[in-house]
Amino acid sequence: MSMLRKLLFPLSLLFYIVQVFRNFLYDKNIIANSKFNIPIISVGNLSVGGTGKTPMVEYLLAKYIEKYKIAILSRGYKRKSKGFVKINEKSDISYVGDEPFILKKYFPESKVYVSENRVSGIKSILEDFDCDLIILDDAFQHRRLSVNLNIILTNYSCPFYNDYIMPVGNLREPFSSYKRADIIIVSKCPENLSSDEMDEIKLKIKPKKNQKLFFTKIKYKDKIFGDRILKISNLTGKEIVLITGIAETKSIEKYFNEKKIKFKHLKYSDHHKYSKNDLNLINKISKNKNVLTTKKDYYKLKENINNLFYLDIETNFLKDELIFHEEINKLIN
Repeated sequence: MSMLRKLLFPLSLLFYIVQVFRNFLYDKNIIANSKFNIPIISVGNLSVGGTGKTPMVEYLLAKYIEKYKIAILSRGYKRKSKGFVKINEKSDISYVGDEPFILKKYFPESKVYVSENRVSGIKSILEDFDCDLIILDDAFQHRRLSVNLNIILTNYSCPFYNDYIMPVGNLREPFSSYKRADIIIVSKCPENLSSDEMDEIKLKIKPKKNQKLFFTKIKYKDKIFGDRILKISNLTGKEIVLITGIAETKSIEKYFNEKKIKFKHLKYSDHHKYSKNDLNLINKISKNKNVLTTKKDYYKLKENINNLFYLDIETNFLKDELIFHEEINKLIN
């Protein structure tokens, strides 16, 4: 832990007290929450970014969009707009937020909305769309709303039980809050994670009897996409420029190293808005080189960067995937 974070410990203590008191008020129904007569799934986490919430929402959409009428509601972090917005194919990424934009782009038949206020957002959705299911992207802390299934993700390389509350650590609330979840997913696991290691993690998390624990990995697709499609193997031994505006980059760096791809990494903060200076720097460094980025960064950069591609990912379960779907189907049916 850095010295700066140690110095911020009093702020963390204050934040901890505020969060504990807030949760107490909701747990004891001193502050009421809103309920709706429709299945609602929340996909969230305890920490600030980097756990793979949106890939999990994409996973759910891919599995259920043909069977059910699904609405997605996100707050649209760092978007230019305010209030409730229904996203369409012509929506601007900066206006609606990068993650909801991507969900609509790759699932055009889905209904995607943004609203800072989840309660009023759901009311507006139900006026607009006769859906079977609502999925909330990043709403675990939004306790004004009662949901039917709370899914939280924690990154294998930085699990919530080894983290601290902000600003000393990255937790939005005390790690004991995981007890509110129905499903806990340890995400971005190594492909060869053993049963013994899974058992060790389970002992550290100590899920309650009513909670289900799952382990997932991120699978990188073997092609990169841009104005043309290339095999990832075409980059072996070559030098590229990697641009990331995401919270956690260890996974993608490890993947490139395993593929023996040489890269210069320009690392920006999560949901970064690229300035003219950023674009000038990227163009200067990437002259005559392929530029690889994430899917959500691709659509922020593609009008200004040449030879730009994105690396796509998908979520895979290491085990018990059918049990996970039993939980989802139980809720909807």
